[in-house]
Formats: sequence, C-alpha cells, structure tokens
Amino acid sequence: MKLLIAWLRTYRLPALLILSLLLLFPLTHLLGGGEIRELRYALTLCGVVCLTAAVISLLMLRRRLRMLRGALRHLPEEPSALPTAAQPAEEAWRELTEAYQAQSRELSGRMIGDARETADYYTLWLHQIKTPLAALNLLAQSPGEVDKSLLRQETLKIEQYAAIALDYQRLQSIHNDLHLTHVPLYPLCCQAVRKLRPLFQYGQISLTLSAFEGDALTDAKWLLVVLTQVLTNALKYTPAGGHITITQESPGLLVISDTGIGIRPEDQARVFDRGFTGQTGRGQEKSTGIGLYLCKRICDELGHGISLSSEVGVGTRVALDLRREEWVDLG
Repeated sequence: MKLLIAWLRTYRLPALLILSLLLLFPLTHLLGGGEIRELRYALTLCGVVCLTAAVISLLMLRRRLRMLRGALRHLPEEPSALPTAAQPAEEAWRELTEAYQAQSRELSGRMIGDARETADYYTLWLHQIKTPLAALNLLAQSPGEVDKSLLRQETLKIEQYAAIALDYQRLQSIHNDLHLTHVPLYPLCCQAVRKLRPLFQYGQISLTLSAFEGDALTDAKWLLVVLTQVLTNALKYTPAGGHITITQESPGLLVISDTGIGIRPEDQARVFDRGFTGQTGRGQEKSTGIGLYLCKRICDELGHGISLSSEVGVGTRVALDLRREEWVDLG
C-alpha cells in the first residue's frame, strides 16, 4: 500500500495526463459521429501499453526506494558513497543533503574545538587558582601574626579568578546582556582602581589618575570588566616600584600604560587571541592567556576599539577607543 501511494505521488501528473488523453481520444471520435467499437483495438493496445509502463515504473520505484532505505539504515561516511541520483530532482536533493552535511560537520567541528578550548582554559584556571589557595592555607597554618596585606591580596586574586571565569561563561550571551547608557569614564576608572587597590599596595606600584571630564555610550558593567582586566595585566607584569598611568588623551580615548616588562614585537599581533600567552605569559606560572581575548570580545560587542603597543623593558600601552556618537548594532 505504501509503495502504491509513493508511486501515485511520484507519477500522478504523467498518469493524469495519459488518462486525459485516453479519454479525449474516444470522446472526439464520438463527437465526430464514429462508434466506440471502432476504437476497441486501439484503446485495448493503449491500455496494455500504459499498464505495462505503470508496472515497470512501480517495480523501478520499489527497487529505488529499497536502495535509498538501505542507505538510510547504514549511513555512509562520505556523501560520495550515497546512491547515485536517478532524476534531476534527486540530484538537487542530493546536493542539498551534501550542503547540509558539510554545514553540520563545520558546526560540529567548531563546537568540538570550542569545547576543547574551554576545557583547556578551565584546566589551567584550576591550576592557577591553586596558588592563592595554597598561600591562604600557609597563612592559616602560620603560628605568628597573619600578614593582612598578603591575605587581602590572595583573597582578591581568588575573587578575580572567579570573576573572569564567570565573565568567560557569560561572554557567549553578551549580546543579550547589554545595557547602553552614557557612562562617566573617570568614576568608572576609579571603581576599577579601588577593586585592585590591595594589588597596587602589596606590589608597591604607584598610580597616576588625574580627574577628567567626559563619558561614553557603553555598558558600564562590561566596560568595567575590560578596565579591570587591563589593569590586572599591567599589575601582573609590572615589577615592584613600577608605575601605571590612566589618562584620557582625547574625549573618549582612554589609555592605560605601565612600566612593566613589555611584550616582544612578534607576540604583539596575537595578544588578543584566545589562549595565547607569548613569551611574557609563559614566564608567569600557569597563565591562561584569556584576559586580553576577553577584553577584545567585549569591545567588539560594544563597538569599541582596543589596541596595544609595547616595548620590551620599557612597558605596555593599551588604548580603549570609546568614541561613538550613536549605538550601531554589530550583532
């Protein structure tokens, strides 16, 4: 029954056309004054031919369907191993199937790659967070007076590691989490500095941040993440006695510069790539190489520019270009 229905669906138009012609032929003969018995042999012959053609087409369709269902039960690994197309429509469907298969493989490969990179990041993150946890454990076991400054520093490191892991996770849906307003930039810079004050104090790193006017059309929460991460990097790679400067070189153009160890020229082009640490990052134990990648992704979503220049032994300069008259949806 299913085979017959499939045959009718496949050949219904040719069958209707042939049936119409067979009915039209005797009708015109009768209208012309002839008798139907004169067409008996012709109609019988046409009926036999049509019935034979119908049976042959039915058998061919059954064979074709068996072949396709067999391929469906045992899917070939490559599209080239699929049954060859018997009709132009089948060829078009096969091309469509191959296109979907290629797209599916691309998406699957991308998802596998993202999952692997995420797993690698969290593996490094777990190793990285062990350091401040071990330091806290040693402080807890210390018989003498606890160094509160060191305690605050290690606690802040754990808070930062937890925050960046959450930000990394939320980055996948950042486009739905934006709330754009005109944000005053100087108070936001002060907020980022206050969060990292223990690191400034314990690392004996001085700061220059003079008050300035101006705001930017941005998301305060996500821009604070960028500022905090850039400052964290500057603190991490600036030795004791170093200096960090935050300035607004022109309205909407923030620059964070440090007197740290700097970045080699061959590494500067890749500092915003996910997982890239470079020679500088490899010098730091268990560096994840995710901070500047996170900043670049956030700035791209916000429509801001971020650039970096550095000189080994002199320091690094990160510029945040927040200038924009109106919001342009980049999604």
